[in-house]
Amino acid sequence: LYPQGFFCFALAFCGLIPAACWRYTHSTEVEDSMMDVYDLVYEEVRRNTSSFRRHELTAIHEAFLCCGKHSPFGDTTNVEHKTCPPGQVHDAGQDCLQEIQDFLKKHMDFVFTLLGITIGFTVYGMILTSFLWFSIRFSSNLDRKGKYVLR
Repeated sequence: LYPQGFFCFALAFCGLIPAACWRYTHSTEVEDSMMDVYDLVYEEVRRNTSSFRRHELTAIHEAFLCCGKHSPFGDTTNVEHKTCPPGQVHDAGQDCLQEIQDFLKKHMDFVFTLLGITIGFTVYGMILTSFLWFSIRFSSNLDRKGKYVLR
């Protein structure tokens, strides 16, 4: 039973370490991908009035509670009037690119913290199961000398 427990902890450890290394070495890849998707959807809505992309952009604005972006390609107020939730004012500093980056950075830091804690518990589990296995395995060699009699 204990070797199987150690094996399970070791498998978890072997999966968690690459995940933590990937998160450490590719820390901005997820953020960059999400911002690229937002840019793509935003520019497609700006170029034409596709209702599907406009619904996607509206959903992004509602999910991140932001409105539009600062674009070097021209006036964006027409797009923002059609896709921003009612009551959102673009001039209030609600740039979606910044909001998406802040949201993902905060949540990815939380995930990285959970990975660290999980790795710690996994190492603790491997040490505990190996200690228990060795103590049970070799306890037969520690037989007591003499006899005990209950009176």
